[in-house]
Amino acid sequence: MGTTRRRRSRWVWTGVALAIAVVAVALPHLDVLVGGLVPAAQALVPLGAVGLVVLAVVPLIFRAWAAAAILVVGAVLAGLPTLTPLRADAGCVAGTPVTVVAFNAKFAGADPGLLAERIDEAAADIVVLVETDEAHIAAVLRERGLAEALPHRTRETSEGGVNGSVILSAFPLSDEEDIEGSVFDQVTAVAALPDGEEFRVAAVHPPPPIGQPADWRAGLRALEQWIRETPDERLIVAGDLNASYAHPAFRHLASTLRTAAEAAGPVPWPTWPEERPVPAFTAIDHVLARGAVPTAWDSFAVPGSDHRGVVGEWSLCAP
Repeated sequence: MGTTRRRRSRWVWTGVALAIAVVAVALPHLDVLVGGLVPAAQALVPLGAVGLVVLAVVPLIFRAWAAAAILVVGAVLAGLPTLTPLRADAGCVAGTPVTVVAFNAKFAGADPGLLAERIDEAAADIVVLVETDEAHIAAVLRERGLAEALPHRTRETSEGGVNGSVILSAFPLSDEEDIEGSVFDQVTAVAALPDGEEFRVAAVHPPPPIGQPADWRAGLRALEQWIRETPDERLIVAGDLNASYAHPAFRHLASTLRTAAEAAGPVPWPTWPEERPVPAFTAIDHVLARGAVPTAWDSFAVPGSDHRGVVGEWSLCAP
C-alpha cells in the first residue's frame, strides 16, 4: 500500500512539473498580449527560471527524480531566450571609442546633481535622457561642467516630464528628426566625430505594456521598422525600451543590433524597478548599436528614478 502511494505521488509530481515546465518554456515565445498580462509575465521569466531550479528541490525530497529533472530542463529552456546574445564582431575593424549613457529620469524627478555626477564619472560622449523636461536638463547641465562637456543637443522636449526625450552630445549634431510610433518623444540625430566620420544616435522610448499593450506592441514594431529602414551603417539606439530579451518583439527588433550588455556577459542584469520593495528583475533599459563593438557595460542608480541608468562603451567600426 505504501509503495503504491509513493508511486502515485511521483506520478502526480511528474505531471505537475511537466505542466509548469511547458508553460515556462512556451512563455518567452508567445507574441500575444492578453491585456498586457503576457508581456508582464515574460518580464519575470529570468526570475521564474531560477525559481524552477529552486522548486526542483521539493520533488527530490519525495524521490520524484523525473519531476525534478523536468523542472531543471524547463528552467534551462525557458531561460535561454532571455539571455544577452553574444555575437561575433563580423569583420569589424575597431575605430573611435564612444561612451553612451541612457537614463529614464522618471517624470524629470531624478536628482540632477547625482545624475550629473554619474554622467561625469562615465566620461560620456553621448547622453540619452527620457522622461525629462527642459528644467531638468538645464539642472543636470549646470553640474560638473557638463554644459561644456556636452555642448550639443537635440530640440527642446515636449512640455511635462513624461514625454520628453533628448540627446546630449560632445559632438556636433545634425540631420535631426523624430521617430514616429510612440506616445513619448523619440528623437534621432547624426553626430560628427572630430575626424569627420559620423554615426547616428536615437533616443527611444516605446510605451510600457501595462495599461496600453497595443501601443507597446505598435511602438516596438514601428521602432523595428525605423531601424531596418535607416541607412546609417553606424547606429546607436539607446533609452528605455520597456522590453527585454524575454519578449519576442524585442528580440526581433534587436536581431540586427548588438547590445552593450554583451560586455557584461550573457546574464541579463536587471535595470527595473529601482527604489521599490522588490529588487530589480528585468532588463528594459538598453544601449544597442550596429557598426560598433561593445567594450564595456555598467549600470547605476540615481534617487528619484525607478530605472537604473546604463553605460555602454563602444568601439565604432572603421568605415
